[in-house]
Amino acid sequence: MIDLKQVSKSYPKGIHALTGLDLHIDDGEFVYVIGATGSGKSTLVKILNAEEIPDSGSVIVDGVDVGHLKHRKVPKYRRNIGCIFQDYRLLPSLTVYENIAFAMEAVGASKKEIKKRVAEVLELVDLKEKAYSYPDELSGGQQQRVTIARAIVNQPKVLIADEPTGNLDPEKSREIMSLLEKINETLKTTIIMVTHDSAIVDEYKKRTIMLDAGFMVHDFAKGGYKSL
Repeated sequence: MIDLKQVSKSYPKGIHALTGLDLHIDDGEFVYVIGATGSGKSTLVKILNAEEIPDSGSVIVDGVDVGHLKHRKVPKYRRNIGCIFQDYRLLPSLTVYENIAFAMEAVGASKKEIKKRVAEVLELVDLKEKAYSYPDELSGGQQQRVTIARAIVNQPKVLIADEPTGNLDPEKSREIMSLLEKINETLKTTIIMVTHDSAIVDEYKKRTIMLDAGFMVHDFAKGGYKSL
């Protein structure tokens, strides 16, 4: 599903965000990416989402060579990549239903398709009764559920969750984790979750990639780890 070989990325002023990164993630895996600020986590996410181009190495996602993707083909590629953010990024003037439907409208789905699929994801994220509420009428946990619904409504093969529990209390964080596990297990979506939440990593054991100063320093297997 995802295969990175010797991927390096530097920024001005000599900042080496990633150096010689080798990473393989199987179809349907749920993987954490952890590390201190500046370790390369954000750069990895941006490369997978085609926001950044690696300086060297290859990035293959579902058969697509992301590093050599032509600019005009990026929107089509991103249809297979769902993104969840810490700050939700919901449109405040749109209802829950409209926020989710917007993602389908952007790819040219019909009104019939949108109505059917939005109803399905609202059921999945347990927000059916909030369909016509606005973001400011929801709790933080509910807003994050809308973000997740919007991210999966086009049935992406890969879901990137960038600090999805960062603004939530422990109880709401567990609810979001349970929902992500449900999506991973029922929809077989490959999930890459960037997190600083050590409590979540300890409680919901997954394969865990640790980055440090642009290098992958550990690849922790589920329930254990191996030092590289």
